[in-house]
Parts: sequence; structure tokens; C-alpha cells
Amino acid sequence: MWVAEVTAERDDEGEPEIPWHLTPEPGAIALQLRTTIRRVAMGAGLARRAELVDAVRALPGVPSVVTSPAGGTFVIGGPRWMGLCAIGTPVDGQTVMPLDWMVASLRAWFEVALAPFGVTSLDVGKVAGGWCPGFSDLGVGGRKLIGLGFRATREYVVMRGVMPVAPIDSDDMSLLQAIHRLIDVDVHPPANTSVADLAGEPDLTVGEVIGRIRGAAVGAGAP
Repeated sequence: MWVAEVTAERDDEGEPEIPWHLTPEPGAIALQLRTTIRRVAMGAGLARRAELVDAVRALPGVPSVVTSPAGGTFVIGGPRWMGLCAIGTPVDGQTVMPLDWMVASLRAWFEVALAPFGVTSLDVGKVAGGWCPGFSDLGVGGRKLIGLGFRATREYVVMRGVMPVAPIDSDDMSLLQAIHRLIDVDVHPPANTSVADLAGEPDLTVGEVIGRIRGAAVGAGAP
């Protein structure tokens, strides 16, 4: 796995896209890192509920609302959040299920990439009180750090997700709590963390993190 592209979100009304041009050869996973704009992205399943989309848009202070092409519940973007996308091409007949292969590969890559920021290991599994909680949460010491959503077929596995770089401020936390409350999920600030919190670098920016991790490569077709 390696970083194949670094890009930036620019259109707050444009739907997130899957960068199919990054699709790698069988057995490999290509990763895209991006800066993000402040908006709410709903997982593909939730976005089918028109009344829920309307309820999100009606919340005070909610920026634009878009639909993610992958699974998950709600994520947000903005200058404190780094966007993530990966495309993996499983090998025919591999013994590990494609989704398990992708999650394990992502965990291994992030453990290498984030080691300079004090992350020595990542836990996989739903974090109670975390934003966008799911089976593939990546956390540290019981606190959620990275949210990942997936879209899988027999030919490929796609991941889209986000990671807070700067500490989650009160505005972002209030927004996360409000939108998750619509689906009866409670988000608790102590259950969440950021790269800056773990590194002890409160002024860390998304650009700095991208610059320091873009060269990381490990397993799964890494060059």
C-alpha cells in the first residue's frame, strides 16, 4: 500500500467521487490523501432515507450535505480533517476475505505512517461514543482516531474516510453530536482523539501531516 495521489476538495456541492484512475493491479492497494472542505457526508445507506437527509439539512449551522459513495454514517470535513480514499484489487482465490484484507492493510499502513506522531499501535473495532461508529474504527487507547467506510464488490474494495489532524474543536464536536443524534447515536468528546492530541503538537495542520506521511509504504503492493 502506498500514497498514489494527494489532492484537495474544492466544490462544496459536488458529490465525493471514487478515483477510479488509481485502481491498482491485483494484490495492491492505492491510497489517496486530501485536504477537505467543511461539509457533512452521509453514508450511502443513510442517504437513501430522504426524511433523514432533510433533517440533517434543517439543523442549525449545518454546511452543505453530500452523499458518500461508500458506507458509514456521518463524517465531516474542514481544515482540521484529512480525507482518505483507498482502492484495493484483491487477488482471485486469496484466502482472506477482501474486506478483512483491506482493513488489515490500512491498519498496518497507518501504524507505520503515524509512528512519528506517537502512534505505536491501532485498535480495530467500534468505539463507543465515537463519531461515525463502525466495525472498522481505528483507535488508540479506546479513543477513535480514524473513521472508514467501504464499498466492496468481487473486483475491488473501496474505502473512503476521514481523520482529525487538529484537536476536534467545540464547533465540530457540536455538529457531530447533532447529526448523530438524528440516528440515536451519542458522540462523547472523551471517546475521540486526533493526530495532534497524540503527537502533543496542538498546532499541527493537515498539510504538515500529509507532507510527513505521503512517503509511507507497506505491504499490499507497496512499491
